[in-house]
Amino acid sequence: MAFTYDLSTDAGKVRLKIGDTDAAAYVFEDDEISYFLTAGGSVDGGAIEALRALLTSRSYRMKRATVQGVAYDDTAQVAAIKEALALLGGDMPTVELTTSGPMPWEQRHFTEGGL
Repeated sequence: MAFTYDLSTDAGKVRLKIGDTDAAAYVFEDDEISYFLTAGGSVDGGAIEALRALLTSRSYRMKRATVQGVAYDDTAQVAAIKEALALLGGDMPTVELTTSGPMPWEQRHFTEGGL
């Protein structure tokens, strides 16, 4: 289990963006941050991936209660994570575009004296 926080690295920048900077109470291991960076493709993408993982984890046990005068409100924490995702653009849908080459109508246009 490893935790490092160095702002000269992309992993450190991800940690800063998600607020996981306390060595005594960190959420993600260095290997997990590395995975988020790879999956996200950038510092912002890595932060989005980390927040999505955190949101999923917190949503499993989401509740609101008061026990012996102490209030627990996981719903507020989940809402805050959703807001952080929105700020980073992580609430936007993702689209992957691919093409197999020119479409048949494009080939006809260029071979029959078009442009």
